[in-house]
Amino acid sequence: MDRMQWLDILDSSLSEAELTELSRQFAVTFGAFPGRTKRDRAREFLGYVGRQGRDAGLAEALVALRPDLAAAVANLFVANDPQLAWLDQVGGAGQGMESGVTWRWPTAGDAPGRAAAQADAPAKDPMQTLILPAEDDTTAPAGPAEEPPPAAPNPYTPGRMVGDEAMFFGRKAEQTFIQEQLADGWHVAIVAARTFGASSLLAHAARQVAEPQLAAYVDMKDPALHTLPGLLNAIWAQWWAQVKPGNSAVVRTLAEFTTAAGKLHAAGFRPLLFLDELEQLLWRPGIFGDDLLDAWLALGRAGVVGFAVTAHVAPVELLAQAGYRSRFYELFRRGDVGLLDAAAARALLTAPAERAGLVVPDEAADELLAQAGPHPFYLHLAGLYLFEALSRSYSQAEAWRRFQAAAAPHWQELWDSLSPLAQSHYPTLPTKSADGMAARQLRLLANRGLVIADGNGFRPFSDGFATWVRRQRAAGEAVAALKDNSPAA
Repeated sequence: MDRMQWLDILDSSLSEAELTELSRQFAVTFGAFPGRTKRDRAREFLGYVGRQGRDAGLAEALVALRPDLAAAVANLFVANDPQLAWLDQVGGAGQGMESGVTWRWPTAGDAPGRAAAQADAPAKDPMQTLILPAEDDTTAPAGPAEEPPPAAPNPYTPGRMVGDEAMFFGRKAEQTFIQEQLADGWHVAIVAARTFGASSLLAHAARQVAEPQLAAYVDMKDPALHTLPGLLNAIWAQWWAQVKPGNSAVVRTLAEFTTAAGKLHAAGFRPLLFLDELEQLLWRPGIFGDDLLDAWLALGRAGVVGFAVTAHVAPVELLAQAGYRSRFYELFRRGDVGLLDAAAARALLTAPAERAGLVVPDEAADELLAQAGPHPFYLHLAGLYLFEALSRSYSQAEAWRRFQAAAAPHWQELWDSLSPLAQSHYPTLPTKSADGMAARQLRLLANRGLVIADGNGFRPFSDGFATWVRRQRAAGEAVAALKDNSPAA
Protein backbone atom coordinates (compact mmCIF):
# COMPACT_ATOMS: atom_id res chain seq x y z
CA MET A 1 0.00 0.00 0.00
CA ASP A 2 1.34 3.42 -1.01
CA ARG A 3 0.90 5.65 2.05
CA MET A 4 1.73 8.74 0.01
CA GLN A 5 -1.36 8.05 -2.11
CA TRP A 6 -3.32 7.65 1.13
CA LEU A 7 -2.08 11.07 2.23
CA ASP A 8 -2.90 12.66 -1.14
CA ILE A 9 -6.51 11.43 -0.90
CA LEU A 10 -6.95 12.78 2.62
CA ASP A 11 -5.33 16.12 1.83
CA SER A 12 -6.78 16.87 -1.61
CA SER A 13 -10.27 15.37 -1.32
CA LEU A 14 -11.37 16.10 2.25
CA SER A 15 -12.06 19.38 3.95
CA GLU A 16 -10.85 20.21 7.45
CA ALA A 17 -14.39 19.54 8.74
CA GLU A 18 -14.51 16.14 7.04
CA LEU A 19 -11.12 15.17 8.45
CA THR A 20 -12.33 16.23 11.89
CA GLU A 21 -15.41 14.06 11.43
CA LEU A 22 -13.29 11.12 10.25
CA SER A 23 -10.85 11.43 13.16
CA ARG A 24 -13.70 11.43 15.66
CA GLN A 25 -14.49 7.85 14.68
CA PHE A 26 -11.01 6.86 15.91
CA ALA A 27 -11.49 8.67 19.24
CA VAL A 28 -8.98 11.41 18.36
CA THR A 29 -9.23 15.12 17.56
CA PHE A 30 -7.86 16.11 14.17
CA GLY A 31 -6.99 19.61 15.30
CA ALA A 32 -4.84 18.21 18.12
CA PHE A 33 -2.34 16.61 15.73
CA PRO A 34 0.85 18.65 15.29
CA GLY A 35 1.53 20.53 12.05
CA ARG A 36 1.12 23.94 10.47
CA THR A 37 -1.00 22.79 7.52
CA LYS A 38 -3.93 20.44 6.95
CA ARG A 39 -1.57 18.08 5.09
CA ASP A 40 0.82 17.96 8.05
CA ARG A 41 -2.01 17.04 10.42
CA ALA A 42 -3.40 14.52 7.92
CA ARG A 43 0.04 12.86 7.81
CA GLU A 44 0.11 12.57 11.60
CA PHE A 45 -3.45 11.19 11.66
CA LEU A 46 -2.59 8.62 8.98
CA GLY A 47 0.47 7.55 10.93
CA TYR A 48 -1.63 7.15 14.09
CA VAL A 49 -4.12 4.91 12.27
CA GLY A 50 -1.31 2.90 10.68
CA ARG A 51 0.41 2.26 14.01
CA GLN A 52 -2.86 0.82 15.31
CA GLY A 53 -3.10 -1.47 12.29
CA ARG A 54 -6.49 0.03 11.33
CA ASP A 55 -5.93 1.01 7.70
CA ALA A 56 -8.88 -1.11 6.59
CA GLY A 57 -11.07 0.56 9.20
CA LEU A 58 -9.98 3.99 7.96
CA ALA A 59 -10.82 2.96 4.41
CA GLU A 60 -14.28 1.82 5.45
CA ALA A 61 -14.98 4.99 7.41
CA LEU A 62 -13.70 7.20 4.58
CA VAL A 63 -15.86 5.55 1.92
CA ALA A 64 -18.89 5.65 4.23
CA LEU A 65 -18.28 9.38 4.66
CA ARG A 66 -17.47 10.03 0.98
CA PRO A 67 -18.82 7.25 -1.30
CA ASP A 68 -17.48 9.12 -4.34
CA LEU A 69 -13.95 8.18 -3.19
CA ALA A 70 -14.66 4.41 -3.25
CA ALA A 71 -12.62 3.75 -6.41
CA ALA A 72 -9.64 5.81 -5.26
CA VAL A 73 -9.58 4.12 -1.85
CA ALA A 74 -10.07 0.65 -3.30
CA ASN A 75 -7.05 1.10 -5.56
CA LEU A 76 -4.88 1.41 -2.46
CA PHE A 77 -5.80 -2.20 -1.65
CA VAL A 78 -5.48 -3.61 -5.15
CA ALA A 79 -2.71 -5.99 -4.06
CA ASN A 80 -4.85 -7.49 -1.29
CA ASP A 81 -8.33 -8.26 -2.57
CA PRO A 82 -9.63 -10.03 0.57
CA GLN A 83 -9.44 -6.72 2.46
CA LEU A 84 -11.94 -5.22 0.03
CA ALA A 85 -14.99 -7.21 1.10
CA TRP A 86 -16.34 -4.30 3.12
CA LEU A 87 -16.53 -2.14 -0.03
CA ASP A 88 -19.58 -4.07 -1.20
CA GLN A 89 -21.76 -2.67 1.56
CA VAL A 90 -21.05 1.03 1.05
CA GLY A 91 -22.29 3.64 -1.36
CA GLY A 92 -25.60 4.26 -2.99
CA ALA A 93 -26.85 3.45 -6.46
CA GLY A 94 -23.94 2.75 -8.74
CA GLN A 95 -21.47 2.60 -5.87
CA GLY A 96 -21.67 -1.11 -5.07
CA MET A 97 -19.04 -3.51 -6.30
CA GLU A 98 -19.86 -6.35 -8.68
CA SER A 99 -18.55 -9.12 -6.49
CA GLY A 100 -19.86 -10.11 -3.11
CA VAL A 101 -16.32 -10.69 -1.84
CA THR A 102 -13.65 -8.91 -3.87
CA TRP A 103 -13.25 -6.17 -6.43
CA ARG A 104 -10.60 -6.63 -9.10
CA TRP A 105 -9.44 -4.33 -11.84
CA PRO A 106 -8.12 -4.78 -15.42
CA THR A 107 -4.35 -5.24 -15.42
CA ALA A 108 -1.87 -3.58 -17.72
CA GLY A 109 -1.86 -6.72 -19.86
CA ASP A 110 -5.56 -6.66 -20.63
CA ALA A 111 -6.54 -6.36 -24.26
CA PRO A 112 -7.28 -2.73 -25.24
CA GLY A 113 -10.85 -3.48 -26.24
CA ARG A 114 -11.75 -5.55 -23.18
CA ALA A 115 -13.12 -2.68 -21.10
CA ALA A 116 -15.39 -1.53 -23.89
CA ALA A 117 -16.56 -5.06 -24.57
CA GLN A 118 -17.38 -5.55 -20.91
CA ALA A 119 -19.31 -2.28 -20.85
CA ASP A 120 -21.47 -3.44 -23.76
CA ALA A 121 -22.04 -6.94 -22.37
CA PRO A 122 -25.38 -7.77 -20.75
CA ALA A 123 -25.51 -7.43 -16.97
CA LYS A 124 -24.71 -10.58 -15.02
CA ASP A 125 -25.97 -11.77 -11.70
CA PRO A 126 -23.51 -10.20 -9.21
CA MET A 127 -22.92 -13.48 -7.40
CA GLN A 128 -21.92 -15.15 -10.70
CA THR A 129 -18.97 -12.77 -11.03
CA LEU A 130 -17.19 -14.00 -7.90
CA ILE A 131 -13.42 -14.19 -8.21
CA LEU A 132 -12.26 -16.99 -5.95
CA PRO A 133 -8.68 -17.96 -5.00
CA ALA A 134 -6.94 -19.73 -7.84
CA GLU A 135 -6.96 -23.51 -7.98
CA ASP A 136 -3.67 -25.31 -7.50
CA ASP A 137 -4.09 -27.22 -10.76
CA THR A 138 -4.17 -24.76 -13.68
CA THR A 139 -3.46 -27.30 -16.44
CA ALA A 140 -5.90 -26.86 -19.32
CA PRO A 141 -7.86 -30.01 -20.28
CA ALA A 142 -7.02 -31.63 -23.57
CA GLY A 143 -9.58 -31.19 -26.33
CA PRO A 144 -12.80 -29.19 -26.26
CA ALA A 145 -14.47 -29.09 -22.86
CA GLU A 146 -18.14 -29.88 -22.41
CA GLU A 147 -20.37 -26.95 -21.52
CA PRO A 148 -21.17 -27.29 -17.78
CA PRO A 149 -24.79 -26.96 -16.71
CA PRO A 150 -25.69 -23.48 -15.45
CA ALA A 151 -25.08 -23.13 -11.73
CA ALA A 152 -27.71 -21.72 -9.39
CA PRO A 153 -26.89 -18.13 -8.38
CA ASN A 154 -24.99 -18.00 -5.11
CA PRO A 155 -27.43 -16.39 -2.64
CA TYR A 156 -24.89 -15.34 0.00
CA THR A 157 -23.92 -11.68 0.33
CA PRO A 158 -21.25 -11.31 3.05
CA GLY A 159 -20.91 -7.75 4.25
CA ARG A 160 -24.07 -6.58 2.49
CA MET A 161 -27.61 -6.08 3.70
CA VAL A 162 -29.87 -9.11 3.23
CA GLY A 163 -32.56 -8.02 0.79
CA ASP A 164 -33.91 -11.47 -0.06
CA GLU A 165 -36.51 -12.55 2.50
CA ALA A 166 -35.58 -16.18 1.84
CA MET A 167 -32.09 -15.42 3.20
CA PHE A 168 -33.32 -13.84 6.42
CA PHE A 169 -33.00 -16.33 9.30
CA GLY A 170 -33.73 -16.08 13.00
CA ARG A 171 -34.09 -12.79 14.94
CA LYS A 172 -37.63 -13.64 16.04
CA ALA A 173 -37.17 -12.09 19.48
CA GLU A 174 -35.69 -8.94 17.94
CA GLN A 175 -38.50 -8.73 15.38
CA THR A 176 -41.11 -9.08 18.10
CA PHE A 177 -39.43 -6.37 20.16
CA ILE A 178 -39.51 -3.89 17.27
CA GLN A 179 -43.11 -4.66 16.31
CA GLU A 180 -44.43 -4.49 19.85
CA GLN A 181 -42.62 -1.26 20.72
CA LEU A 182 -43.81 0.52 17.58
CA ALA A 183 -47.36 -0.81 17.99
CA ASP A 184 -47.43 0.57 21.54
CA GLY A 185 -46.34 4.02 20.38
CA TRP A 186 -42.69 3.77 21.43
CA HIS A 187 -39.53 4.24 19.35
CA VAL A 188 -36.66 1.80 18.88
CA ALA A 189 -32.88 2.05 18.55
CA ILE A 190 -31.31 -1.20 17.34
CA VAL A 191 -27.70 -1.19 18.52
CA ALA A 192 -25.16 -3.61 17.09
CA ALA A 193 -21.55 -3.76 15.97
CA ARG A 194 -20.90 -3.76 12.24
CA THR A 195 -21.72 -6.96 10.32
CA PHE A 196 -24.14 -8.32 12.95
CA GLY A 197 -27.11 -7.72 10.66
CA ALA A 198 -28.84 -4.70 12.21
CA SER A 199 -29.46 -3.18 8.78
CA SER A 200 -30.97 -6.42 7.51
CA LEU A 201 -33.20 -6.63 10.58
CA LEU A 202 -34.39 -3.02 10.17
CA ALA A 203 -35.20 -3.48 6.48
CA HIS A 204 -37.00 -6.74 7.27
CA ALA A 205 -39.06 -5.00 9.96
CA ALA A 206 -39.98 -2.23 7.52
CA ARG A 207 -41.24 -4.80 5.02
CA GLN A 208 -43.60 -6.28 7.62
CA VAL A 209 -45.48 -3.02 8.17
CA ALA A 210 -49.13 -2.81 7.05
CA GLU A 211 -51.74 -0.03 7.08
CA PRO A 212 -52.68 2.03 8.95
CA GLN A 213 -48.94 2.13 9.59
CA LEU A 214 -46.84 3.54 6.73
CA ALA A 215 -43.20 2.49 6.45
CA ALA A 216 -40.39 4.59 4.98
CA TYR A 217 -36.93 2.98 4.96
CA VAL A 218 -33.85 5.10 4.30
CA ASP A 219 -30.22 4.00 4.21
CA MET A 220 -28.10 6.95 5.30
CA LYS A 221 -25.08 5.57 3.44
CA ASP A 222 -26.84 6.66 0.24
CA PRO A 223 -25.23 9.98 -0.85
CA ALA A 224 -28.54 11.06 -2.40
CA LEU A 225 -29.83 11.46 1.17
CA HIS A 226 -26.99 13.70 2.35
CA THR A 227 -28.98 16.91 1.88
CA LEU A 228 -31.93 17.95 4.02
CA PRO A 229 -34.41 18.22 1.10
CA GLY A 230 -33.13 14.92 -0.33
CA LEU A 231 -33.66 13.08 2.96
CA LEU A 232 -37.04 14.60 3.84
CA ASN A 233 -38.49 14.07 0.38
CA ALA A 234 -37.20 10.48 0.21
CA ILE A 235 -39.05 9.73 3.45
CA TRP A 236 -42.22 11.58 2.46
CA ALA A 237 -42.35 10.04 -1.03
CA GLN A 238 -42.51 6.54 0.45
CA TRP A 239 -45.33 7.43 2.85
CA TRP A 240 -47.33 9.28 0.21
CA ALA A 241 -46.94 6.50 -2.37
CA GLN A 242 -48.74 4.13 0.00
CA VAL A 243 -51.61 6.58 0.52
CA LYS A 244 -51.93 7.89 -3.06
CA PRO A 245 -50.14 5.50 -5.47
CA GLY A 246 -49.11 7.25 -8.64
CA ASN A 247 -49.79 10.70 -7.19
CA SER A 248 -46.56 12.60 -6.57
CA ALA A 249 -46.15 15.31 -3.98
CA VAL A 250 -42.90 16.95 -2.93
CA VAL A 251 -41.75 18.39 0.39
CA ARG A 252 -38.72 20.68 0.34
CA THR A 253 -38.46 22.11 3.84
CA LEU A 254 -38.60 20.86 7.40
CA ALA A 255 -41.78 22.88 7.99
CA GLU A 256 -43.49 21.24 5.00
CA PHE A 257 -42.38 17.81 6.18
CA THR A 258 -43.71 18.38 9.70
CA THR A 259 -47.04 19.64 8.39
CA ALA A 260 -47.39 16.77 5.92
CA ALA A 261 -46.64 14.14 8.58
CA GLY A 262 -49.23 15.75 10.85
CA LYS A 263 -51.86 15.56 8.10
CA LEU A 264 -51.18 11.85 7.58
CA HIS A 265 -51.58 11.28 11.30
CA ALA A 266 -54.83 13.28 11.37
CA ALA A 267 -56.14 11.14 8.49
CA GLY A 268 -55.76 8.00 10.62
CA PHE A 269 -52.34 6.82 9.44
CA ARG A 270 -49.21 6.32 11.54
CA PRO A 271 -46.08 7.05 9.50
CA LEU A 272 -42.99 5.13 10.61
CA LEU A 273 -39.42 6.07 9.76
CA PHE A 274 -36.89 3.22 9.60
CA LEU A 275 -33.54 5.03 9.47
CA ASP A 276 -30.47 2.89 8.91
CA GLU A 277 -27.06 4.12 10.16
CA LEU A 278 -27.93 6.99 12.48
CA GLU A 279 -24.19 7.76 12.59
CA GLN A 280 -24.25 8.83 8.96
CA LEU A 281 -26.82 11.51 9.78
CA LEU A 282 -25.15 12.72 12.98
CA TRP A 283 -21.71 12.96 11.35
CA ARG A 284 -23.12 15.82 9.26
CA PRO A 285 -24.21 18.46 11.81
CA GLY A 286 -23.82 21.20 9.23
CA ILE A 287 -26.58 19.59 7.16
CA PHE A 288 -28.72 17.81 9.74
CA GLY A 289 -28.63 20.03 12.80
CA ASP A 290 -30.48 20.36 16.08
CA ASP A 291 -33.50 21.86 14.28
CA LEU A 292 -34.15 18.61 12.45
CA LEU A 293 -33.67 16.43 15.54
CA ASP A 294 -35.84 18.69 17.69
CA ALA A 295 -38.61 18.60 15.06
CA TRP A 296 -38.41 14.80 14.94
CA LEU A 297 -38.39 14.71 18.75
CA ALA A 298 -41.62 16.71 18.83
CA LEU A 299 -43.23 14.45 16.19
CA GLY A 300 -42.18 11.38 18.13
CA ARG A 301 -43.40 12.63 21.50
CA ALA A 302 -46.76 13.58 19.99
CA GLY A 303 -47.14 10.12 18.46
CA VAL A 304 -47.31 11.59 14.95
CA VAL A 305 -44.29 9.63 13.65
CA GLY A 306 -42.73 6.43 14.93
CA PHE A 307 -38.94 6.06 14.69
CA ALA A 308 -36.77 2.95 14.41
CA VAL A 309 -33.05 3.46 13.86
CA THR A 310 -29.87 1.41 13.76
CA ALA A 311 -26.62 2.56 15.35
CA HIS A 312 -23.32 1.07 16.44
CA VAL A 313 -23.50 2.72 19.87
CA ALA A 314 -26.39 4.16 21.89
CA PRO A 315 -27.98 7.32 20.37
CA VAL A 316 -27.24 9.31 23.53
CA GLU A 317 -23.52 8.67 23.03
CA LEU A 318 -23.67 9.54 19.34
CA LEU A 319 -25.35 12.88 19.93
CA ALA A 320 -22.89 13.74 22.70
CA GLN A 321 -19.89 12.84 20.53
CA ALA A 322 -21.16 14.98 17.65
CA GLY A 323 -21.89 17.95 19.91
CA TYR A 324 -25.69 18.08 19.48
CA ARG A 325 -27.84 19.85 22.03
CA SER A 326 -31.05 18.07 21.02
CA ARG A 327 -32.52 15.45 23.35
CA PHE A 328 -33.72 13.35 20.40
CA TYR A 329 -32.13 10.31 22.07
CA GLU A 330 -34.82 10.40 24.78
CA LEU A 331 -37.32 8.87 22.36
CA PHE A 332 -35.66 5.49 22.10
CA ARG A 333 -35.92 2.15 23.77
CA ARG A 334 -32.78 0.19 23.04
CA GLY A 335 -32.66 -3.28 21.52
CA ASP A 336 -29.33 -5.08 21.07
CA VAL A 337 -28.48 -7.40 18.17
CA GLY A 338 -25.86 -10.07 18.74
CA LEU A 339 -25.11 -13.59 17.59
CA LEU A 340 -27.74 -15.83 16.00
CA ASP A 341 -29.25 -18.72 17.92
CA ALA A 342 -27.99 -22.20 17.06
CA ALA A 343 -30.99 -23.21 14.92
CA ALA A 344 -30.91 -20.01 12.85
CA ALA A 345 -27.13 -20.27 12.37
CA ARG A 346 -27.40 -23.81 10.98
CA ALA A 347 -30.35 -22.88 8.78
CA LEU A 348 -28.45 -19.92 7.31
CA LEU A 349 -25.55 -22.20 6.43
CA THR A 350 -27.53 -25.13 5.00
CA ALA A 351 -31.06 -24.15 3.91
CA PRO A 352 -30.09 -22.06 0.84
CA ALA A 353 -28.03 -24.91 -0.60
CA GLU A 354 -30.78 -27.42 0.08
CA ARG A 355 -33.32 -25.15 -1.63
CA ALA A 356 -31.06 -25.18 -4.70
CA GLY A 357 -31.13 -28.99 -4.72
CA LEU A 358 -27.64 -29.41 -3.30
CA VAL A 359 -26.83 -32.02 -0.66
CA VAL A 360 -25.00 -30.62 2.37
CA PRO A 361 -22.94 -33.31 4.12
CA ASP A 362 -23.45 -33.19 7.88
CA GLU A 363 -19.72 -33.09 8.55
CA ALA A 364 -19.33 -30.09 6.23
CA ALA A 365 -22.08 -28.15 8.00
CA ASP A 366 -20.68 -29.03 11.43
CA GLU A 367 -17.14 -28.02 10.50
CA LEU A 368 -17.97 -24.69 8.88
CA LEU A 369 -20.51 -23.85 11.58
CA ALA A 370 -17.83 -24.35 14.22
CA GLN A 371 -15.31 -22.29 12.25
CA ALA A 372 -17.71 -19.39 11.55
CA GLY A 373 -19.66 -19.49 14.79
CA PRO A 374 -23.19 -18.03 15.01
CA HIS A 375 -21.96 -14.69 13.63
CA PRO A 376 -24.05 -13.53 10.63
CA PHE A 377 -21.15 -12.13 8.60
CA TYR A 378 -18.89 -15.17 8.98
CA LEU A 379 -21.81 -17.51 8.30
CA HIS A 380 -22.50 -15.69 5.04
CA LEU A 381 -18.81 -15.97 4.19
CA ALA A 382 -18.75 -19.70 5.01
CA GLY A 383 -22.02 -20.27 3.16
CA LEU A 384 -20.64 -18.49 0.12
CA TYR A 385 -17.77 -20.95 -0.26
CA LEU A 386 -19.79 -23.97 0.82
CA PHE A 387 -22.43 -23.23 -1.83
CA GLU A 388 -19.73 -22.70 -4.45
CA ALA A 389 -17.99 -25.95 -3.53
CA LEU A 390 -21.22 -27.96 -3.54
CA SER A 391 -22.10 -26.56 -6.97
CA ARG A 392 -18.91 -28.11 -8.36
CA SER A 393 -16.90 -31.17 -7.36
CA TYR A 394 -17.17 -30.84 -3.59
CA SER A 395 -14.05 -30.58 -1.46
CA GLN A 396 -14.53 -29.86 2.22
CA ALA A 397 -10.86 -28.94 2.61
CA GLU A 398 -11.10 -26.46 -0.27
CA ALA A 399 -14.23 -24.82 1.14
CA TRP A 400 -12.53 -24.43 4.52
CA ARG A 401 -9.31 -23.10 2.94
CA ARG A 402 -11.17 -20.44 1.00
CA PHE A 403 -13.25 -19.41 4.00
CA GLN A 404 -10.14 -19.11 6.17
CA ALA A 405 -8.31 -16.98 3.58
CA ALA A 406 -11.29 -14.63 3.21
CA ALA A 407 -12.00 -14.42 6.94
CA ALA A 408 -8.41 -13.70 8.06
CA PRO A 409 -8.35 -9.94 7.27
CA HIS A 410 -11.73 -9.52 8.98
CA TRP A 411 -10.46 -11.38 12.05
CA GLN A 412 -7.48 -9.00 12.04
CA GLU A 413 -9.77 -5.97 11.90
CA LEU A 414 -11.91 -7.41 14.69
CA TRP A 415 -8.83 -8.06 16.83
CA ASP A 416 -7.48 -4.57 16.22
CA SER A 417 -10.78 -3.09 17.41
CA LEU A 418 -10.23 -4.58 20.88
CA SER A 419 -8.34 -2.77 23.61
CA PRO A 420 -5.04 -4.31 24.80
CA LEU A 421 -6.84 -5.25 28.02
CA ALA A 422 -9.62 -7.05 26.15
CA GLN A 423 -7.05 -8.79 23.95
CA SER A 424 -5.14 -10.04 26.98
CA HIS A 425 -8.29 -11.60 28.47
CA TYR A 426 -9.76 -13.03 25.27
CA PRO A 427 -10.35 -16.78 25.83
CA THR A 428 -9.28 -19.12 23.03
CA LEU A 429 -10.73 -22.12 24.88
CA PRO A 430 -13.83 -22.56 27.07
CA THR A 431 -13.13 -21.02 30.45
CA LYS A 432 -14.94 -20.94 33.78
CA SER A 433 -16.32 -17.69 35.09
CA ALA A 434 -13.58 -15.38 36.35
CA ASP A 435 -13.38 -12.67 39.00
CA GLY A 436 -12.31 -9.05 39.03
CA MET A 437 -10.96 -7.43 35.87
CA ALA A 438 -11.03 -10.68 33.89
CA ALA A 439 -14.74 -11.14 34.60
CA ARG A 440 -15.50 -7.58 33.53
CA GLN A 441 -13.61 -7.96 30.26
CA LEU A 442 -15.31 -11.26 29.50
CA ARG A 443 -18.73 -9.72 30.12
CA LEU A 444 -17.89 -6.80 27.83
CA LEU A 445 -16.74 -9.20 25.13
CA ALA A 446 -19.94 -11.20 25.53
CA ASN A 447 -22.01 -8.02 25.18
CA ARG A 448 -20.25 -7.36 21.88
CA GLY A 449 -21.00 -10.86 20.60
CA LEU A 450 -17.32 -11.83 20.51
CA VAL A 451 -17.57 -14.31 23.36
CA ILE A 452 -20.42 -16.70 24.14
CA ALA A 453 -21.55 -16.81 27.77
CA ASP A 454 -23.37 -19.90 29.00
CA GLY A 455 -23.92 -21.75 32.26
CA ASN A 456 -20.40 -23.16 32.14
CA GLY A 457 -18.56 -19.86 31.68
CA PHE A 458 -17.26 -18.22 28.50
CA ARG A 459 -16.00 -19.47 25.15
CA PRO A 460 -14.88 -17.84 21.88
CA PHE A 461 -17.67 -17.17 19.38
CA SER A 462 -15.95 -19.38 16.79
CA ASP A 463 -13.22 -22.01 16.57
CA GLY A 464 -11.82 -20.28 13.50
CA PHE A 465 -11.25 -16.97 15.28
CA ALA A 466 -9.90 -18.72 18.39
CA THR A 467 -7.34 -20.63 16.28
CA TRP A 468 -6.33 -17.38 14.54
CA VAL A 469 -5.85 -15.64 17.93
CA ARG A 470 -3.68 -18.49 19.22
CA ARG A 471 -1.45 -18.18 16.17
CA GLN A 472 -1.18 -14.43 16.63
CA ARG A 473 -0.19 -14.85 20.26
CA ALA A 474 2.33 -17.56 19.41
CA ALA A 475 3.91 -15.34 16.75
CA GLY A 476 4.09 -12.44 19.21
CA GLU A 477 5.71 -14.61 21.85
CA ALA A 478 8.26 -15.89 19.33
CA VAL A 479 9.22 -12.35 18.35
CA ALA A 480 9.50 -11.34 22.02
CA ALA A 481 11.73 -14.36 22.73
CA LEU A 482 14.06 -13.41 19.88
CA LYS A 483 14.36 -9.88 21.25
CA ASP A 484 15.08 -11.15 24.76
CA ASN A 485 17.78 -13.50 23.49
CA SER A 486 19.43 -11.03 21.13
CA PRO A 487 22.81 -9.62 22.27
CA ALA A 488 22.71 -6.10 23.71
CA ALA A 489 23.66 -3.38 21.26
